[in-house]
Amino acid sequence: MRCAFPLRFVVCLCLLALVGPGCFYRDSVRHLSSDICLITPNLTQQEVLATLGAPDQKQKGEQGEIWVYREVNKSFLRKTPYIGEKLGSENYDVVTITFAGDVVSTCLYRAYNEEELKKNSVVISGPRAD
Repeated sequence: MRCAFPLRFVVCLCLLALVGPGCFYRDSVRHLSSDICLITPNLTQQEVLATLGAPDQKQKGEQGEIWVYREVNKSFLRKTPYIGEKLGSENYDVVTITFAGDVVSTCLYRAYNEEELKKNSVVISGPRAD
């Protein structure tokens, strides 16, 4: 009976070590498909930065500056180590925000699957614009 107590204690300690760090995870997570509804015309660039964070790409357009946000959504099977590239699927969210001066003039959300991404030659990877 005395041997069971230390084993329970060790198991509980291990569980706490595995679960505990997740409680202190502070990096913000971006969900473009839901966060995009917060972007409305006449928001300033600072308000967009506060809502979505830094864009993945900045471009100069005819009307003004264009910010592009990208997000890759992997299925559970695609996240499997070693064999995940051959299993499951990936979907891609792309948001394009056009500014007229310092305020939002248009905001476009588009979701792609893998076939559409290749067909439309959309580039998802790349360095983040800061």
